[in-house]
Amino acid sequence: MFYELENFKKRMGNAEFSFNLTSNLNKCERNFLNFLLGKFLKTDNLKVEINNKEIISLFKFHIEEITGFLDRLSKKSISYYFSDMDDNLSGSFNLINAFLVKNNTLFIELPKEVKYSKHIKVLYSFSNKASFKFYSYFINNFVLKKSFKVKIEDFKDILNTDNKYERFFDFEKFVLKPLLKDLENSYEIGYNKIKSGSNLNNKVIEVEFFFQDEISEADEDMKLKSILFMIKTDISDVGEVYSILKNGIQNHGYEVAYKTCFKIKHLYKKSYLSFDEVLKASFKKLDLKDTEPTLYIKKIFSTPKEFKKCFLNELEKIRPGVILDTSFFSEKFLQELFLLNNDKALNFKNTEFQIFINWKNNDESIIKIYLF
Repeated sequence: MFYELENFKKRMGNAEFSFNLTSNLNKCERNFLNFLLGKFLKTDNLKVEINNKEIISLFKFHIEEITGFLDRLSKKSISYYFSDMDDNLSGSFNLINAFLVKNNTLFIELPKEVKYSKHIKVLYSFSNKASFKFYSYFINNFVLKKSFKVKIEDFKDILNTDNKYERFFDFEKFVLKPLLKDLENSYEIGYNKIKSGSNLNNKVIEVEFFFQDEISEADEDMKLKSILFMIKTDISDVGEVYSILKNGIQNHGYEVAYKTCFKIKHLYKKSYLSFDEVLKASFKKLDLKDTEPTLYIKKIFSTPKEFKKCFLNELEKIRPGVILDTSFFSEKFLQELFLLNNDKALNFKNTEFQIFINWKNNDESIIKIYLF
């Protein structure tokens, strides 16, 4: 079974490893797998129970279409292959093990691979067709969290986009960014554009992908030491300052930490406080700033519809153009927002904002929005 491959991570560097969908998934099938994953993550139970009305409401099925849809989806599978000097493994599994429609309830059994393999779990979260191809082609890099480069022509061949997007701007907007958005809940991945020359108008010929958490502890230690070197004559307690800076870099980034220390170094003597005291106060202030929401609403709403309307209107003021679809939000968040129950708390975070909402029937509900 595929979950055995999780034990082979240390051998990935010298192994052949691949997996493929036996047939493409359409948009409805991808969204349905997102939906099933959300159900599984709530219970950690591979046997998912769903009311037919929920399926009909979310996916606009007619009741008689459900069985046919599930029958087609259950025949689609993922094949995999792993080979190194010690083992040769190959196999496949269906995306849905079994399903049963009983009266007004649907029962679906997911494969064990969803539970035992985090890399397969990621596949069920994808909304875009290109994400499957990209992830499967570079699976070794994702398993090892190892940076990689790909030429634009090769990139388009892998995703079968042909010459649909001649300009890199269009390719980036309609293919690359939606693809990375699919991955953001599972990986901290970024990219650099490599051009044919140093001029601003030179053509982008290659994309380099890197994992944000790929930076080694040695690299982090070097960054911390570079700051300590700058302030070594100012500090009193090296151990305490080291701890403050380490947390500061993790929470706010190296550049913010460096600039903060540089500013304190040149100003702290005017305050009649020690460098250590000003440093501690400065980072505490930064931490508090991060906890203050851009928007905070606490009031009673008569219906979930009124609550959701208020939430969207306020978000629109902060982030013009935002809409309730997967271009901004995860499928899981949208599904839970759509099915608000009494005292339902939801959290969502991406690179632009963080959202906390708590709907309460006949009591004060809360909306908090943090901008980054």
